[in-house]
Amino acid sequence: MDVLELIDEESVQLIKIKAAIKNNCFLYITELHTKNHQKYSYHCQKDNGELIVRWDNKPHWKNVNTYPHHKHENDQVLPSHRVTISDVLDEIKKKI
Repeated sequence: MDVLELIDEESVQLIKIKAAIKNNCFLYITELHTKNHQKYSYHCQKDNGELIVRWDNKPHWKNVNTYPHHKHENDQVLPSHRVTISDVLDEIKKKI
């Protein structure tokens, strides 16, 4: 596991991690927390860059009924709730 970036200040907490998982896959974790904002992304991909699955809350898919929370899988954008890292790891275990 590599910590790519870490900020732990009173006004902002940010962590970015790259973790190698089985079958030559990687999980990229980004969590940003400020007083008024939370941003997250959990991105799992093969070592060749092919996306397996990603969850995030970037506000660009307004047509998804769980906006801004959503999931990218099989070239689709799907509804998703606010996931935890435990949720992510459980689903990734099923996929790889």
